[in-house]
Amino acid sequence: MNTRISSYVILLIATLGLVGCAGNETTPTKDPVVYVLDANSARVEVFDTSGNYLSQFGYAFALPEGIATDAQGNVYVRDGNLNCSVDKFDSKGNFLLQIGKCGVAGGGTGPGIFDNAGQLAIDASGNLWVTSPDFQYMQKYDGSGKFQKIVCMGPGVNNCPMATAQTEVPDNIAIDAQGNIYVATNVVSAMPNTILKFDSNGNYVTSIGSTFSHSSQYSSPAGIAFDAVGNMYAVDSGNGRVQKFDGQGNYLSQFGSVGNGAGQFAGPPGAISIDVSRNVYVTDYSGYRVLVFDGNGNYLRQFGTYGNGNGQFTAVLGVAASR
Repeated sequence: MNTRISSYVILLIATLGLVGCAGNETTPTKDPVVYVLDANSARVEVFDTSGNYLSQFGYAFALPEGIATDAQGNVYVRDGNLNCSVDKFDSKGNFLLQIGKCGVAGGGTGPGIFDNAGQLAIDASGNLWVTSPDFQYMQKYDGSGKFQKIVCMGPGVNNCPMATAQTEVPDNIAIDAQGNIYVATNVVSAMPNTILKFDSNGNYVTSIGSTFSHSSQYSSPAGIAFDAVGNMYAVDSGNGRVQKFDGQGNYLSQFGSVGNGAGQFAGPPGAISIDVSRNVYVTDYSGYRVLVFDGNGNYLRQFGTYGNGNGQFTAVLGVAASR
């Protein structure tokens, strides 16, 4: 065979081979986005990581209070008020399924029953954990909405022994890369403000922090999030700050304060999320905005103003970065 023809054939085969294998290549990662829950407007707004408005979607929300994402790009919204459910959407906002329901009057707690408050988190395997502070338990579901287990922190559910030594009121929740579950306890009389740690099966492990305003202490702990190296960021709502801990629960630093300046919260900060670049997003309810910090707590920017327009908020209650 002519040398030039032989070379051409080899090149053509190699080229066709590359084209034929294209379907086996890893799909390029989509640009990361940030989902912000505007509760009073019953919608989820979508921004890029620079805070530029991209789109939004709504649903028959009554009072959505929490939002989370999974590794497949799905979005989960914890709805409250007259709804006691979690609604699952794809990344475009198309409704997929609903999980949970309200209990009947005069009773009705346990598997499949949520209260109209509480929060949610998704583990690395796509399992959903949902807290019900009024009922003092949390529940686990798989990605299809199938019930897996219930972990009780109070005496109100038959045949569900308490996982904690005393009654706790679980609210905000997060899960680390190892599957450990972290739950912020609500403020109730004679109970400490703390973060409870459970293993992936819901067995109590330890608590992190206590009540007050010093380092490693909280006044109304709120949102919790983890960065890619395992550090925990906990919103200390009552003290107007975010505290950072290492993976063993040791205090590292804090950032934020109450005020109207750069990096300050106009009112109590609430929800928190961290993107793949370790940018930290914190909701400022009274400021109708989201503040953005780097992983060391340095203020970067903010986005959002009051209103019903695109990129505006009337009640910013949740934030979730895509994974």
